[in-house]
Amino acid sequence: MLCLMSDDSFFVMGFDILPSKSPRSKTAPKFACVIMRNGAILSEYPEISRTNLLKLTREISPKWLCTDNIFEIIPDSKSLFKLVEKLPHETRLVQVTGVPPRQVALKRLAKRHGLSVRGKPTPLESARLAVHLAWLGVGHSLECFSEQTEIKVTRGRKMGKGGQSANRYRRKIHSEVQQMTRYIESQLKTVGIEYDIDIRRSDFGYASSRIVAYAPLPAISRLVKRKRGGDFNVIISPVRKRTEFVPLESGPVSTQLQPRFFILGIDPGTTAAICLLSLDGRVHLLKSRKSFTRADIIRLVYEHGIPVMVATDVPRIPHFVEKIGKTVNAKIYAPSRPIPVADKQELARELSDVRIRNAHERDALTAAVYAYRSMLPKFRQIEHKVRDEQIAVDRSHLKALILKGMSMNEAISSLIQEESEAIDIEPEPDVPEEELTQERFDAIRSKLDALRAENRLFEDKVEDLERLVEFLRFRESELTYSLDIVTQKNHWNIKRDREVVKKQSELKQAHRDIEILRKQLRNLRSRLTQLRGVKHLEMRGDMLPVKALEKFTQESIEEYTSKVATLKRGDIVLFEDASGGGPTTARMLIDREIRAIIIDTPLSHLARAELVDALIPVIDAKEVELKRVDEFAFVNRKKFEHQLQEFMKRVQEQARIKGEDRLVAIVEKYRHETER
Repeated sequence: MLCLMSDDSFFVMGFDILPSKSPRSKTAPKFACVIMRNGAILSEYPEISRTNLLKLTREISPKWLCTDNIFEIIPDSKSLFKLVEKLPHETRLVQVTGVPPRQVALKRLAKRHGLSVRGKPTPLESARLAVHLAWLGVGHSLECFSEQTEIKVTRGRKMGKGGQSANRYRRKIHSEVQQMTRYIESQLKTVGIEYDIDIRRSDFGYASSRIVAYAPLPAISRLVKRKRGGDFNVIISPVRKRTEFVPLESGPVSTQLQPRFFILGIDPGTTAAICLLSLDGRVHLLKSRKSFTRADIIRLVYEHGIPVMVATDVPRIPHFVEKIGKTVNAKIYAPSRPIPVADKQELARELSDVRIRNAHERDALTAAVYAYRSMLPKFRQIEHKVRDEQIAVDRSHLKALILKGMSMNEAISSLIQEESEAIDIEPEPDVPEEELTQERFDAIRSKLDALRAENRLFEDKVEDLERLVEFLRFRESELTYSLDIVTQKNHWNIKRDREVVKKQSELKQAHRDIEILRKQLRNLRSRLTQLRGVKHLEMRGDMLPVKALEKFTQESIEEYTSKVATLKRGDIVLFEDASGGGPTTARMLIDREIRAIIIDTPLSHLARAELVDALIPVIDAKEVELKRVDEFAFVNRKKFEHQLQEFMKRVQEQARIKGEDRLVAIVEKYRHETER
């Protein structure tokens, strides 16, 4: 007699890790799994991988996924969140042994609630006990997400430097993020869900937004759809909270439940059909539907009973049928050759009391009936044996066990044992009668019993301590995860502060550079003003330009002519340092027929004489009001021409005194040309 929950019928799955397996090991752990509905065991999996266990959970969508120790599947808090996110929304992870670290041993808990246990339970028996206890309302569900949902709207592409259209593209993406955010807000307001919103604005709209809605994830998922890729992303996730254990709701109603067993015939396709045929050959269900998914079929079949064989009407087993057979842990039947359409139609006429709506249902019915006929000799043998030996067992259950691969004698023994089995409590060891001749034996026996009892206490204590260690490890991982989040936030804060200090330093340096550039600008403007003034005077004819050379040497003259400008006829040349050169240097200037030389320092006598003989005046810079603006130089025109006339007069007078008529004529001619 089992106790059934008062809620509508639902699925419960139980699992237990296999020996020598651990979620922390490098090799993937294996589990034993049991599926229950309405208090009846539908299917058992002695060995199943973690991936297939989760896949089975998603296909069946049980209300509870229960175990005696959740740390057998989640070693730390990060794994917990990842696991819960992979489960269906309506599925809760349940630990039937209580809240860590104050768990009760599974065996002791089972006996307390009237469940039969012999010795140490195997993983499959532990999974079976877990589903029975959860069905009785024993245990606590693990809650790690709050009744709040986070919705993030972010850009879907990274915007680089771009080209001419970069701003237009950025405007498009930010505008779409803004529109999507406003659409989500309108959806939440329509159904009256409260929310908080955090927006990161940009010049063109929203760069991103974060909405915390005060409603569970399933309610939000019906309003807003997730989106990945494209110009923007919509990320929906439940808001995490600190893990807590919530007691399961109780309210059992006593009822006797007898599971039913079927052969499942399947015709896969766009329009799929299934047929449930009882083990006595009666059609229990025949149904077809478009877009019949694997999960839909499994849930529908389990709502009616337990499939012990899956059948198809074609020799080559379709992949769809094969996957369902593996999921429900049933043998698969396929005919040795294709079944003709005429035979299918004849079978449909034989079963005229069954309503067949289309060819898909006909094919599913054919598959189930042919599978039943293939097992009919075995079923008849079972019927004869049970009838002849008058064995009081459920014949349908016996046939199901034999179809699962159990021998007939083993199946009969198992059923007889289950039906006759009550609450199995290990009997107390018989204490021999005290006899004077056996005093020593009695003392040893008593001591042995005491040691056994003490050993059991120590084993329970060790088990409790192991559970405590696992819980503390889990809590440590949870705190470590929280610390990682805080550390990450602090890291970004420190990085931001460093970046701010760096930018402030760069800003100060930029201010200093700006001040230097402003000073240079003022100097340049001042020099430009001077140049404009001098140029204005030059254009009016008040100033004459002068070519400035550094030294009165051959090297300086050659460097100037090669890098700056040529010295041509009629140029006025200024030497900053007139010392160092001699007649040879003077002849270089004479050959270029320059007009005059202006000096600021004394010139050698020989060079001066050479220049004077060539009628090139050497004028002191002070006499002509020399002005310098950077590399440019200018002299007063009137004073220069006055010095030039004076020079010519002196040269002419000296020539007359010396009687050099030819030189006087040359000077006179040069003077007239200058005046013109």
